[in-house]
Amino acid sequence: MNISAIQNNLYYGQTQSLTPKKQDALSFKGYGIQRLTNMNIGMMPQGFIGEVALFNKTLNKDVFVNVFKEFNCGDEIYRLKDDNNQVIGELALRIKKFFDYDKYIHKDDPSHVYVSDLYNFSRKDTPFANKNVEDYSHVGIRLLQIAQRRSDEAQCCGNIKLTAMPEALTFYKNKIGMQSDSAVFNRNFLYLPWDKKEPLSRMYGGL
Repeated sequence: MNISAIQNNLYYGQTQSLTPKKQDALSFKGYGIQRLTNMNIGMMPQGFIGEVALFNKTLNKDVFVNVFKEFNCGDEIYRLKDDNNQVIGELALRIKKFFDYDKYIHKDDPSHVYVSDLYNFSRKDTPFANKNVEDYSHVGIRLLQIAQRRSDEAQCCGNIKLTAMPEALTFYKNKIGMQSDSAVFNRNFLYLPWDKKEPLSRMYGGL
């Protein structure tokens, strides 16, 4: 199962609607490709911030799609959009930086980025599917790479945590290499181990 088909929300039954707002999303291709590879994403204001590569299954080739950023009550929202302003995927994250923590309890810095929501609107076999969006691959991976970049930028050591839906556990653990947090009763609460951080950042060419 693809991670990008799953919604990861901390509060089951209390999902906040992340219905995309209409924005002016003109085609930026005329200005050259503005990738996120060397960009400080956290310093970027709201609106268009760059482009990432996805595999368009309809066209059977790699294409670049636009990335938009928005702030919402302490969360950072990132949306991948096509040139028709259709939202392909969406990520909600929150920076959790610990400046002072008990080093006897925590062997490593517990700072992390918490991914509260992740959607892929291009997947036709999910409840979130948008019939106006073509089918893409690597949507969830790209969104997780954005979360990882923000973790690095915020000096959270590249740490990512999330609460997975049961049907997504196999993908998170086998594909991404995430593990259950033994300190948390909920076995669906996952974290990204240190040795899996670089492989995630390099998946499908990275950002």
